[in-house]
Amino acid sequence: MSNNPGKKGKPAPWVKRAQEHRAHALHEYRRANHLAYDEWQSRRTEASILIRKEEEAARPEFWQISAAIKAGDKRLKAWEKANPNPMTFEEYTRLEAEFDKVYVAKDFS
Repeated sequence: MSNNPGKKGKPAPWVKRAQEHRAHALHEYRRANHLAYDEWQSRRTEASILIRKEEEAARPEFWQISAAIKAGDKRLKAWEKANPNPMTFEEYTRLEAEFDKVYVAKDFS
């Protein structure tokens, strides 16, 4: 068991791991229970990978990495605008409420 209580107002490492675990589990729950969102998320991931590869190929030099990342982010935002997330806010909150009923927090201490 770790003895680190967290520093400078930051949560302790085990608290942070528990929060990250819950966030990941919630994301997977939403994907499993909203098929349109799952499909959109898969298409977004594929688009992101393709965009990143294209931008890296267009800027192969090490010093151009920052420009490639910025250009890729702009293109991904344009993709998201053209292909909006199918999950509404109501569905988002409903799925989170359902998730909270069945989620059992993992102990990371």
